[in-house]
Amino acid sequence: MLGVRRRSLCAPRSSRGLRIEPLEQRTMLSVTPPTVTDVNVSSTEWSVDFVDYLETSSLGTDGYSIPVGSSGQTAALPWTNLDIIRITFNEDVDVQQDDLTLTGVNTTQYTFSDFAYDSQNYVATWTLDSAIGKDGLLIDLDGDGLDPVADSEGTALDGDWTNGSSTYASGDTTEGGDFEFRFNVLGGDANVTTEVTYADVILISQNVGAETGDGNYDIHHDIDGDGEITSTDYLTAYGNVGDVIPAGNPAGMSNDAPTTSGVKDIEVDEDAVDTVIELYDIFDDQEDDDDDLTYTIIGNTNTALFDDVSIDGNGDLTLDYNLNAFGEAAITVRATDTAGFSVETTIMVDVAAVNDAPFIYDFAAVNDGGDHWTISGRVVDVDSDMETLTVIFGGLLEGYTATIESDGTFSLAGQFPNLASGGNITAQTEDDQQAESEVVYYAIW
Repeated sequence: MLGVRRRSLCAPRSSRGLRIEPLEQRTMLSVTPPTVTDVNVSSTEWSVDFVDYLETSSLGTDGYSIPVGSSGQTAALPWTNLDIIRITFNEDVDVQQDDLTLTGVNTTQYTFSDFAYDSQNYVATWTLDSAIGKDGLLIDLDGDGLDPVADSEGTALDGDWTNGSSTYASGDTTEGGDFEFRFNVLGGDANVTTEVTYADVILISQNVGAETGDGNYDIHHDIDGDGEITSTDYLTAYGNVGDVIPAGNPAGMSNDAPTTSGVKDIEVDEDAVDTVIELYDIFDDQEDDDDDLTYTIIGNTNTALFDDVSIDGNGDLTLDYNLNAFGEAAITVRATDTAGFSVETTIMVDVAAVNDAPFIYDFAAVNDGGDHWTISGRVVDVDSDMETLTVIFGGLLEGYTATIESDGTFSLAGQFPNLASGGNITAQTEDDQQAESEVVYYAIW
């Protein structure tokens, strides 16, 4: 059961901790689950003219809307620079970057560098780390994991295919199914035959010079999507002659990637006890047990905030905070299953600054002969300018003060006849925010 657990403050610092719970799972309430209505691909390198042409030709908004048959398959896409995937839903949903897995025959799993969601038009956009090469691919959108795509009422995605659909669509009226979508990419396949041949090269070369809007312009011949068919396009096809769509199924057809619920933002005060996050509770996999997953810290945006960040053999991620450190950090953790598929979650950590009280040490009184004494010590305060602080004495030196120097030292020298009788001298200071140090004592005998 998840919850908060504090370990004894008497234990060593590295063994103390605050147990953190994952994000709350949603309760399924809605009658009609959300579905997918469109899958669209594009490129960060496509020209505005090319994208506009797709839209005016009813081929897709902001990219190319992939047409498929009832099997959910598609002919090869001929572009060499595809690095954006857009998925449109029939209603507003809660969707995150880690909800989508893209696997292939040639590349086991693709990774993403960016994600955005348009809640007005219900469009989620994933940007890949690099362009897709020749491959047979599978989009797998989570509808049944720890934190699936769901609508505002918590109803999970209905991603199952509708039988007999003439165009792709999801929805069999039952929530909780992944949306799985296959498509192929084969750069230079201008005539869409699933193989690049000299016929593709000739076809493109015959239309060199054609631009969007010209009668002989064809998007399948514009291999780089710059809005004009050029020699670059047919040379690309020429270089790919002999390429075919790879045989076999994408890796994700036989294995689902792990899923994650994520973790609530962590907010603690400076010098807090360790935070311990149970990774077994925030990651899950359809095929593998929790302890068969491999957990890795792959990012930490503020290492100075921590004395240590580590994962132990029990799947516990421990955040050991540095003393007197404050600020924000984003820690990214990856879970990888035995098939090599992975999912990542980023944990946001906010350590609030807390004023530390000053501390007096090396406090002593030295007799310089007769009634002459020198009383000295040092003050440390990580939050204050030492020169603004004053030490106030008590006991046998009631009413005396000393100014603290910039290096934290202070001293009081003079004739003090009453010290000869013996007793205690005390010292105390406070910082600019009225935080008082502990009273220190020095006994004279």
